[in-house]
Amino acid sequence: MIAVIIIVATVVVALFVLGGAAWFAWDSDKRVRNFARSTDLIPGRPGRAPASWTTDNSREALLHRRIRYAIADVHANPAIPLDEELVSARDRLDDAVFELDDRLIAAAETGGDEATEVLDSAESAVKALEALPKKLWEAPTSDQLADLDRVTRVLSRG
Repeated sequence: MIAVIIIVATVVVALFVLGGAAWFAWDSDKRVRNFARSTDLIPGRPGRAPASWTTDNSREALLHRRIRYAIADVHANPAIPLDEELVSARDRLDDAVFELDDRLIAAAETGGDEATEVLDSAESAVKALEALPKKLWEAPTSDQLADLDRVTRVLSRG
């Protein structure tokens, strides 16, 4: 009798774990798809880029999407909301991200050699932004502030 109770309890626990894992996978997939289809440049803040850039393969659209995913990774850092200075630095970074995206939009509208220069400069700025989330995790606050400010300056120039 005790063996049956143990087996039933084990099966029930296994079903709960399996159900929880399935729900987590479904919910995560839904969130990723919603963000991919949205026009948010920064999570919760819509960008000014054309909606077609969510699926377009132009250089400007690809850079735009790289910016979106990199800044989303910065916003996913759980330590930043706990420190007022880091939140301010991240807000300045958000403003620089919008400035960079606006330059991409302008470059797409102008075209030609001038646009190529802007896109080349934006490419290096995006690379710096993509490297930022990894640097922020578990770094001391002073290092996080320095990295956020450095990337903000790079984006403002790029």
